Amino acid sequence: MRYTFNFICCLLFQTISFNAFAVALNQNDSLQLKSAMWRQVDLAKPTQGEQLVNAYHNVSTPVTSLYSAHGSAIAKISLTTVSAGRWYIIPQINYLDSGVAFYQDTSGIRKVADFSQDSASPSAIVMHSQAFELQLEANSHGVLWLYINAKHFAKPVSINVIPQSEFVKLQFYINSLSLVSITIMLTLACMALIMFFKTQHRVALFCAGYIGLHGIGWAFAAGIVALLFNYHAINTHYFGMYIFAFAIACASSFAYYLFNFDQHTRTGISRFLKYFSITALACGFLNLFLPFHWVFYLAHFLAAIWVYLSLKLGFTMLGMKDFRAKYFLTGNLVYSLSLVIFILSHLNLIEISSPELWVLIALAIDCICILLSLSEWLKIKQNNFIKALELSRIDPLTKVGNRLQLQEILDNLDNFYLIVFIDCDNIKSVNDHLGHAHGDKLLIEVTRLIQNALADIGEVCRTGGDEFICVCNVQSAQQLAQLTLSINESLNYIHQQVQKHWPLSGVSYGLASSEECNDYKVCLTLADQRMYTLKHQRKNKRQVQSQHA
Repeated sequence: MRYTFNFICCLLFQTISFNAFAVALNQNDSLQLKSAMWRQVDLAKPTQGEQLVNAYHNVSTPVTSLYSAHGSAIAKISLTTVSAGRWYIIPQINYLDSGVAFYQDTSGIRKVADFSQDSASPSAIVMHSQAFELQLEANSHGVLWLYINAKHFAKPVSINVIPQSEFVKLQFYINSLSLVSITIMLTLACMALIMFFKTQHRVALFCAGYIGLHGIGWAFAAGIVALLFNYHAINTHYFGMYIFAFAIACASSFAYYLFNFDQHTRTGISRFLKYFSITALACGFLNLFLPFHWVFYLAHFLAAIWVYLSLKLGFTMLGMKDFRAKYFLTGNLVYSLSLVIFILSHLNLIEISSPELWVLIALAIDCICILLSLSEWLKIKQNNFIKALELSRIDPLTKVGNRLQLQEILDNLDNFYLIVFIDCDNIKSVNDHLGHAHGDKLLIEVTRLIQNALADIGEVCRTGGDEFICVCNVQSAQQLAQLTLSINESLNYIHQQVQKHWPLSGVSYGLASSEECNDYKVCLTLADQRMYTLKHQRKNKRQVQSQHA
């Protein structure tokens, strides 16, 4: 009787599964169905299984592939089970407006799942694709009817059938890596945006756009946005492709500012980057009025141009020893390789699991490299700023501080300080008799002597043609007295050393301390007066000596 029953079931199954794609399932089986199983139909989303059956039989021949097609299609798959179990059916479709599954056996036809991307209650969540559960008894025979509808089938539609244990692993693998990758991109975008608010550099803004728009686009495409906000009025999975053109515009603008093309003479590649940014931006707005399949092709065309452009730019700038390009090039090499794998898998030229995930992970790596290149740019900018700041505070001839640095020193004085006003005597006479080159040598030598004598106890600045000021911070009034004696001895020694080589010259100086003055301005005036007093005394002394001679 048992064999008779199985024989009758097989006959019935063969009757209802005429022209169907036949699959036999064991409990641990994982299958991928790629053969021509789809028939394109003109049918809105069905509510009854009979609608599918009638529409299917009204089309006599299946299509070889749904690649680049659009509209509705139906597949009929005959299933035979050896043992009871739960299997998950995963149609590999990037963009899907409607998807419905019915199961037909000897008891009739019933709806088993609505796996539309805009479904409010998906039976199973797998990012970048759809999935639904199918529970079957042992030795069951039936037909699985699948209905799909999309604005554009971006790749040949295959169907994976995997047992529950394998599905749980796959679901964790795909969903967790997708979430981590998108989170990395959005986090990096926020970091770049913070850099922009702090620095106001356009390169940081375009970096945030480059990374952030890619992250947001993939969040839409993977279905994260729809799940988070439970928004199903429209299919938000398409939005990622519409955002892509704006992301490419930001990427091109980022490269333009990263390598400082805005500051240099216009070159061919800089002009191309600028116009490519404008073109990509225009395409982004144009996409709003185009059918989705044109949006899809245009996005991939822009991606192909950007891959070539970014690699050419990276190698060119690296050849010019611009080491910002090392991160830029590394990221784009990884991203480009993933795109090649992605395209080859879509064309069924290579076998790879979840090609979208490969692109997403590569893009996350690319975004990390992009942020590193931005940090390198900011580091160079900061170093240049520090150098410029230092140069603005350094006297170019003597290499000591100038008036600007002196003012900063004076603004940060402690309670006890000593100000020394130093002047080179008769520098004009040296210039007139020996030439300005000798005058410069005199100033450099005086600076060297002052630095040797006073650099350990104070900071020396050149404030005019032949004037120097040394500011010394001390801890107590007692130290002021000791320091005054020491500086007097040092400056007298410097005066003697200068006169050995430049008899017409010498150094005059004046000292004033915080013990004598209420603030540094009074100290400066007092030290200046004392310097001129000493200068006049020495001048009068020389005049007396010359008269006696």
